[in-house]
Amino acid sequence: MRAEWQAHIDELLETYAKQREKLKDLQERLEAVEATGEAAEGLVKVTVDRQGRLRKLELNPRLGRKLGMEELSEAILEASDAAAALVAQQVQDAMADLRPDEDSKPGLDLARLMADPPTSIEDVRKHYGLLPK
Repeated sequence: MRAEWQAHIDELLETYAKQREKLKDLQERLEAVEATGEAAEGLVKVTVDRQGRLRKLELNPRLGRKLGMEELSEAILEASDAAAALVAQQVQDAMADLRPDEDSKPGLDLARLMADPPTSIEDVRKHYGLLPK
């Protein structure tokens, strides 16, 4: 195998190993993601996990004197929506490291593997001895 090919393959393998480690770290961080949202001046608190599932609901005892049942229901939904938005932002932030840069090139660069990269299918056929049938 050509030395430049092997060097590029080694580089790709190194990149793969780093990305795999990042994915493992991300998975661990995502498992721990949760957030708490509040409503009704902090009298209602809702904690959700990374998938938006309710994990904890805290209702301040003063709520009964301040809110009716319909208002309480709205406050719970408002707090739940706030918590879900926080979780979504945490997940998006955690995944930011895995997104490619806007100006990054794809991992496999054929120009680096071949001294004179082909410009047409005919060049590829000639290079590899593939004759049209």
